Parts: sequence; C-alpha cells; structure tokens
Amino acid sequence: DGVSLRTSLGGTGGGFLASLTTFFLALLRRVFGGESFFVNTFTSDREAKVFLAPSMVGDLRALEVTPGSRLLIQSGSYLASTPGINLRIRWGGLRSILGREGAFLLEASGTGTVYINSYGAIEELEVQGALVVDTGHLVAFADSLNFRLRLAGGSLWTAFKSGEGLVFEFTGHGKILIQTRNLPGLVRWIAPSLPV
Repeated sequence: DGVSLRTSLGGTGGGFLASLTTFFLALLRRVFGGESFFVNTFTSDREAKVFLAPSMVGDLRALEVTPGSRLLIQSGSYLASTPGINLRIRWGGLRSILGREGAFLLEASGTGTVYINSYGAIEELEVQGALVVDTGHLVAFADSLNFRLRLAGGSLWTAFKSGEGLVFEFTGHGKILIQTRNLPGLVRWIAPSLPV
C-alpha cells in the first residue's frame, strides 16, 4: 500500500533533444539488450516493499555497484535497479555473437543496487588469474575482467568429441556470476518429447 508506479522510457526528461535521446536509448535497450522498452519506477513517501520475480525459475541476486566500477550483464538477466544506476548498451564484440550470447551486453555503472536473475542457481566466483566458463552459463561479470572466446579443450577435434564447442576464457581480477543451468539445454532436452 502507498506505492506509486510511473512508466517511462527511462530518461529524466529535459526537452525535445533529451526526450529523443531517451527514446533512442530505450530502443537500443529493447532491440539489442533484450530488455523492456519501458521502465517502471516505484516510489513511496513512507516505508514500503515491492516484490520482484523473474520470468524463469532461478535465483535473483542483488549486486552493489560503486563509483568507478561497472558490471556487464548478459541479455535477459537484468531485472531491476535502484536510482543512481546508469544503464547502457555495450558492444560485446564478435566473440559474444559466436558464443551464442548476443552481440550486446547491458552495462551498469553509477552508485546503487542492480538486481539480476538467472535460470537455475547463481554462483559467484572471484577470478584471480584465469577462469574458463561455458558460453551458456554466463550471467554477469566485472568490467575489470578481459575475456576471449576459444574452443573447449583447445582444438576443434576435442571440442567436437566433448560436445562443448566454444567457451569464454576470462583473465584478470574481478567477480563473475554464472548460472548452474542454461535455457538452450532445457530446450534440447524437451524438444524430442514435443508433438510434431
């Protein structure tokens, strides 16, 4: 009770040029980031609660973003954020397209809390050097990490035999969040049972 809802394109107003920029950024967020075109803002003049739920069965995690740090989030894993978080679309490069994760990532910066969700449980790992992650299990990672796409096992023959294909190799120091399950795996498991 007492919570007000305002739906907008996610901008702060300020004239025609600012509105046009906000519209363009909302369009980019929808088309390339897999996120909603509109942003819902909940406010209250007293203590109140809003409950959030992702569309898929899995974990929800609150992550703090501090000035100078950036969090890169896979398409579809962003759920919500507090005021003070700036969201923009960031080109993930050809490696993201080849890794079946989409060409664009959502970048969160500023100060506040970002809520992300996954299919399955979220495991948070601290990278101190290098870490290899299956492309279908990546949820989010710190901007301080570098990543490249490579064949699992280092060779085409090993990748073919193992059925793994491509993986991301992260290097540097920072946090990475992975999901314990992946949606394409569920689809491959269910598909043979569906009527034709």
